[in-house]
Amino acid sequence: MRTAYALCVFSLALGSEIEPITFMGKTLGKIVPPRGPNDFGWDPIFQPDGYDQTYAEMCKEEKNKISHRSRALSLVRSHFAEAGCTFQMDNSI
Repeated sequence: MRTAYALCVFSLALGSEIEPITFMGKTLGKIVPPRGPNDFGWDPIFQPDGYDQTYAEMCKEEKNKISHRSRALSLVRSHFAEAGCTFQMDNSI
């Protein structure tokens, strides 16, 4: 098995004279033989560390809690919260 990681980067540019703010979310894991439905990209071959399932085998709610995207978004949320902004998720989507 080969080690791997999933990486998501969000950057926010508030103007041409201001350095962009970058938020990175990373999930460590490994590349495994394909398992689960082939609904999205490389989900069937990526197994996050500490889990027995690939991203494809996980329910969407579980995957979204631990994914590289949710980690990056959590950093975005924290940044805005520290700035006094509110951040709401629309769970109906």
